[in-house]
Amino acid sequence: MRVSLAVLVAVAGLVPSMAAAQATMNHVAINVTDQARSVAYYEEAFGLSEIPAPLDAAPGGPRWLRLGNGVELHIQAIKVPFTPPPRIIHFALTVKDLDPVLAYLRNTGRTWTDYAGKVGAIKRTRTDGVRQIFTQDPDGYWVEVNDAADRPPR
Repeated sequence: MRVSLAVLVAVAGLVPSMAAAQATMNHVAINVTDQARSVAYYEEAFGLSEIPAPLDAAPGGPRWLRLGNGVELHIQAIKVPFTPPPRIIHFALTVKDLDPVLAYLRNTGRTWTDYAGKVGAIKRTRTDGVRQIFTQDPDGYWVEVNDAADRPPR
């Protein structure tokens, strides 16, 4: 009987399990045209707080914001023309209460859409009862915002 090397390695326990290799999110990095403006937006709209960059970070490098659960948002200034991606390319933020975000967007003249793209609407029909909107940051990045903060992860 012939046994392949892969079978021997697996039987010997030398192949890591899938659970041991599971990745977790560390950070999201975006390039922006005005770093200070973008940092202020994420702090004011979503309550993110800036954290110190590592001591060995280059001067003028990215500024880091805490997203929660050890995940960060890195905001890097760019000096080249920028075209924002389409809405299908977005990241999502979860907040405890969507109403302060909506108030901020209204007060600053910003718009949002529901999932279908209807301006000013809020999707209230997700099967899990979560409300969500899509809005754009100052550079045009799409951000989904939902109020699933008190719901267990799926």
